[in-house]
Amino acid sequence: MLATPARPHPGGKQGLAVSQDRDAILTKSMREALVTYLKGRKLVRVRIRQIDGSKIEGFLKIEGGKAERILLDFKATSTPEGGLSSLEVGGKKIPLDVGTTKRAR
Repeated sequence: MLATPARPHPGGKQGLAVSQDRDAILTKSMREALVTYLKGRKLVRVRIRQIDGSKIEGFLKIEGGKAERILLDFKATSTPEGGLSSLEVGGKKIPLDVGTTKRAR
């Protein structure tokens, strides 16, 4: 008997690539938006916990002075293209520049 080849899962590798692309665009937009909020501190990591449509939740790992690490929760909404339309970090609304809502090309 011959075995039939496994069928790819709908969205499989292509869905993962799209998700990673969206995460990269979102992370870049967040880094740009947080420049003034960080005040010289370094954004070490953006970790996305949950995506529900255009609503995104996760946390930021920030390196402060004297190598201290701070974890802050964030809530964001994204545009259909994957850019950032709103951002709230630690309960504080972060103003977005016009350039951060556009998709990076």
